[in-house]
Amino acid sequence: MFEYIIKKYYNKLIDYAKRNNKLRKELILSVFFANMLIYSIPLFLFSYYYIVLPYDFLISYSEFISRILYFSNIDFTLENNILYIKNMSFIIDQECTGFKSLFGIFALIFSTPILNIKKKIFYFIIFSPILFILNIFRLWSVFHFYYIFNINPYFLHNFLWEIFTTIFLIIFWLMFLIKNKKELFV
Repeated sequence: MFEYIIKKYYNKLIDYAKRNNKLRKELILSVFFANMLIYSIPLFLFSYYYIVLPYDFLISYSEFISRILYFSNIDFTLENNILYIKNMSFIIDQECTGFKSLFGIFALIFSTPILNIKKKIFYFIIFSPILFILNIFRLWSVFHFYYIFNINPYFLHNFLWEIFTTIFLIIFWLMFLIKNKKELFV
């Protein structure tokens, strides 16, 4: 977003940045962070429930997860969007759907100051289903390790998978950045 504004109105700054490597790096980082403020708005709105997924979607998503658990021979009960496994209940809410990862990769890719919007869209379309499938695996692994090995599900869900998801987001963004490094706007 800001790379287009700078490219259109501040050509002298870009010419100078091409000759001064330190200024080039500072300009790229500044544009990245300024873009990140804008493109992170959907993630913020989703995280604080200003964007709310329809309840029917949560029910359908819970039923989909329950089918995976059924085929994994995990004994459970599903009521609406609440899974009961052993002596614990797990509420599948919008935080469990993986949309935060999708909003995160969206913000990272679209904040990168590359002028080729088609490449940004292409990589977002490639990485989104992978992150969605990874999220399904995340939920399955939490339930599976709790059911089979009695491992604390909150430790898996709230600690380990938060780290793994963040690592995957960074890896995907770095793949995008490395592949398109030559197309940075400066």
